[in-house]
Amino acid sequence: MKFTAKYFRDNYPEWKRKKDWPPTRYFYRQISFYLSAFFANLGWSANSVSFFSIIFGLAACASFIFGQPLFGAIFVNIWLMFDCADGNIARSVKKELFGDFADSMSSYICVGFLFVSIGYCVYQTGGFLVSAGDPWIILFGGFAGSCDSLMRLLYQKFLNSQYAQGLNASHSQDPEKESGINRLRMKIDGYLSLGGSIPIVLIVAAILNALDIVVFVWLCYYSLTFIASSVFLVRKTFIANKALTNNETVVCNEKK
Repeated sequence: MKFTAKYFRDNYPEWKRKKDWPPTRYFYRQISFYLSAFFANLGWSANSVSFFSIIFGLAACASFIFGQPLFGAIFVNIWLMFDCADGNIARSVKKELFGDFADSMSSYICVGFLFVSIGYCVYQTGGFLVSAGDPWIILFGGFAGSCDSLMRLLYQKFLNSQYAQGLNASHSQDPEKESGINRLRMKIDGYLSLGGSIPIVLIVAAILNALDIVVFVWLCYYSLTFIASSVFLVRKTFIANKALTNNETVVCNEKK
């Protein structure tokens, strides 16, 4: 079978269309259909595309570190197109084992180094509000990336704990199938994450020499989401343990 962009476009699920923010839906995703067809016809798997995309994420970080912010922003945009392409292949051609790991590895590596690299770029060249040579901007960039990575690691560890204890750990990628708070969270993350507005914002910020504002905005966003997610997960552990205690009490009373 020869794959075409139309094939992937026709298999673009409605839940994913709703989750993608408009620029991703109408620009990055459309280009990714052609990339998906190209790599699928070469025999590449979704995992192979995911691992290959890491190159562009690292190239973006290196560009920022070496004082080439526009190239860095362009590489981030290319990375997003590949990030869309691997999902297209997984959903429409063949879903592989450890696909979530391969996709997450690409995202985590990019996010883990991206903001501290941007901070170092601002440290070298200055920004809209920050003068060159201010070391705090590097720390702020590091915190932004760390908060996002920690949030995702804690959530994954929470899911692993649920699986290990035989609890229901099912979750949906479809915002419409989630509760009100989760639906809102997924929608916001779709707009403000690396797969959302960050690539476009980086292009504009690189041109206007305003990368420091990018660091400040996403430091606030990622730190707040990290705190909110941590509180939410801790609360769920207390609720689960309280329910378990109540169930054990009921069983003991029945035995008596």
